[in-house]
Amino acid sequence: MAFECSITEESGPTISFRPVNEEDVPILHEWMHQKHIYPFWKLNLSLEEIKVWVKNSISSRHKRVFMGYLNDEPVCYVIGYDVRQDPIRHFYSIEPRDMGMHLLIGPRRLLNKEDGETIIRAMTLFLFEKFGANRMIGEPDYRNRIVIPILKKLGANVIKEIQINEKRAKLVIANRNDFYQNIGDSNITSSFHLLNSPDHEWKVFNEVIKHGSSKT
Repeated sequence: MAFECSITEESGPTISFRPVNEEDVPILHEWMHQKHIYPFWKLNLSLEEIKVWVKNSISSRHKRVFMGYLNDEPVCYVIGYDVRQDPIRHFYSIEPRDMGMHLLIGPRRLLNKEDGETIIRAMTLFLFEKFGANRMIGEPDYRNRIVIPILKKLGANVIKEIQINEKRAKLVIANRNDFYQNIGDSNITSSFHLLNSPDHEWKVFNEVIKHGSSKT
């Protein structure tokens, strides 16, 4: 299993990330039917429909999708996407290298303040490094009482409440410098084996915008 990143907290677990592949369909199908996930993601679909969704996500040129592991257990799913190609662009002033982020934690037992913070901190660190982002942009459902406080604790700012498509959400922005200052005393060890450089990722995103050939 080829991980692009492994993050270990002092005397704690290791969280690792790799690109999603079609073998992840069964676990993602299971997660999307969990009571703590489907009200927010609205993807409690059939196995075949999830397979199509995963295939389209993998082939997309304006986003990247990853599975996260806590030691050897798959525990989270995270999307990094180019905000310039997403409806979120209509709700704030975009700056260079803004990266959008969607996330979920699969096992319900880990959706708590302590484990949730560990996992979300690792996801955010991974995406900052994977894409060389200057800011991370999120739009969690306004009802999410676990994720929003964790993001704020990690240094993100809740800008405003928005209505995006059919979703009432909080617009959240995390600046790179604020995030790294926030985790400066966390005793985190990280190693990266990125498949592509951040510059390459942005070159692909820019080509998609130039030629208008993005897939969903």
